[in-house]
Amino acid sequence: MLMSLLLSLGGMVAAEGTAPQYRYGSRGYFGTARANVQTMSAFWFNDPAVGVDIINGYSFNPWFMLGGGVGFIYTCVPGEGAVRIPIYLHLRANVLDRKVTPFFALNLGGGFCKGYQHGFTNGAAEEPNGHYWFSCIEPQMGVAVYLKNGRMIDFGASIYLDAGRGLNGGLKFGIGFTW
Repeated sequence: MLMSLLLSLGGMVAAEGTAPQYRYGSRGYFGTARANVQTMSAFWFNDPAVGVDIINGYSFNPWFMLGGGVGFIYTCVPGEGAVRIPIYLHLRANVLDRKVTPFFALNLGGGFCKGYQHGFTNGAAEEPNGHYWFSCIEPQMGVAVYLKNGRMIDFGASIYLDAGRGLNGGLKFGIGFTW
């Protein structure tokens, strides 16, 4: 009774040498590639952006994943542009062990931005080729569809925020593939 309760709660304890059985997902290494579109706003400026993320980590069970990621975000400013490189810790929780599951994720980290920087009303000047370091946070939610062999496709929406030269960020929509 107690052993079956432990198996159902975390799937981390195996009964007498047998591995826990999950309906979907698996335990071990995972990798994720994501493509994103988003808005990057700084005060009243609202610029479109595109990006990609690569995440690698460990799936403890069908419900919890922990990893590290690196991204590339290109902000499309008319006639100019800026590149952000965030590096972050990735925490993800899948809600169900079903073929289709909602999920929640959180990315925490920092990075570097290089390129066009808007001027601000607080005294920061416009820079055509500026740069700064930033810290970032990105809460995310979405829906994942499990495929065969632990692979999945997910669709998510998040709020990306970075603080370094003012507060920048906006809504982010992405599609990802996990292997």
